[in-house]
Amino acid sequence: MPNNNHVEEAYVGYIDAANLLKLYTLRDASGNLIGVNRSVFFDNIRDYASKSKINVSIKDNVRSSGGLEFVFRNNGITVVSKNIDRTGDKFRLEDFQIVNGCQTSNIIFDLVYGEEDEPANFELANQIQVPFRLIGSRDDDFVSSIIVGTNRQNPVRDEQFWALRSFMKSFEEYCRNLEAEEIIYFERRDNQYRKMDSERTRVMQPAVVMKAVAAALLCQPHRAARDYRGIISEYEDSIFLDDHDVRIYHAVAYLYYRLEFLWRNQRIPNDYKTFRYYIMAGVGLSELDGANVFSLKKNKIAAIAQKIIDVSKDEDSLKALVEKVIGVVQARLAEMGIATQERVRDTIRSETFASAFRERFLASK
Repeated sequence: MPNNNHVEEAYVGYIDAANLLKLYTLRDASGNLIGVNRSVFFDNIRDYASKSKINVSIKDNVRSSGGLEFVFRNNGITVVSKNIDRTGDKFRLEDFQIVNGCQTSNIIFDLVYGEEDEPANFELANQIQVPFRLIGSRDDDFVSSIIVGTNRQNPVRDEQFWALRSFMKSFEEYCRNLEAEEIIYFERRDNQYRKMDSERTRVMQPAVVMKAVAAALLCQPHRAARDYRGIISEYEDSIFLDDHDVRIYHAVAYLYYRLEFLWRNQRIPNDYKTFRYYIMAGVGLSELDGANVFSLKKNKIAAIAQKIIDVSKDEDSLKALVEKVIGVVQARLAEMGIATQERVRDTIRSETFASAFRERFLASK
């Protein structure tokens, strides 16, 4: 690596798992494996989370691919050593730490030596290659800055990974190429429209679209606000699929925008915002009549999408639907003796209340 006043020597490349494991495994006098030497990870800011969704996914991928793709998919490991003694392609390290790569290191240990119900797979030690940085430095302040720098990263939310789906790219293109009134700017990548001069309220993040879908198409108004990530996990194989019609998703995104427009321009009371997702569920129920939209034929889905667009555009019709939903919700709350805002919020987030709302709304059609 380039010369630096704080660094005696440094290297970047990749290393096979067999050699990497030697850095952080403990063995007894007879050479029998004891386990992971956790002191090597002392300077890491996070300990290993073996059951995290990401780590489980990585291990599943390695087991299915044989580890040959690991070097391309992984960010790698950074090791800082007080002293490096190099002879050819062999390195002897003294007083070293793995300052970034605790998760990667422990994943490899689990894969090679086995865990719980998963057997050991020693062949992986020679098949897995890992991106590797080795830095020799005695400057404690500089080493601390390496630890901070290699561990400081913006968290990536689940919905941002969803944004990589082909459907999401098609959805983005469709939404921004409509006639002016129906345009929605789906912000598939964070801040991609930050310099745009047009109406900012038409910019919609993946999380907002997912909440709209949860409320209007899945009839989950009680979960849309507080548990949309749970919905992502539960419905990941049934929504935002490549063969789905983008128009129905655009329709509920446009409905969300139109409701925001009415609130922003004081066309409907601000108090109704508490019931935002019930209003969206009511519009969905009104047009779908309780059916599962994704089980319908494509021409039927397209027709329903157009109906949602039409009612969203027609201010009088949309306001009438809003009042109808509010009437059903408030009647049920009154029956239950729920009056304070705090209790209202808690109550409408329950599955029991959402089920009762669905029944009553459909019965009132």
